Amino acid sequence: KPEPNCSVDVDKVLLRRAAQLLGTCAPQETVATALRDVVAVRQQATELARPREHLGRISAITGQALQKPDSTLT
Repeated sequence: KPEPNCSVDVDKVLLRRAAQLLGTCAPQETVATALRDVVAVRQQATELARPREHLGRISAITGQALQKPDSTLT
């Protein structure tokens, strides 16, 4: 199945600045590098969300445990 043709209007000055920041030469390389960076940041955010969720659960369990009287200590 052929992919649809897509075009993106890009500001040439913006593309040149992005290339300088990313250390790339060709426009395609600049766009590919920028997209790779965006994906990497999103993956990192996803990976950091998991420990946050676990810490939230641990915190909730700890809070509940501290509110209940512990009969083993008396």
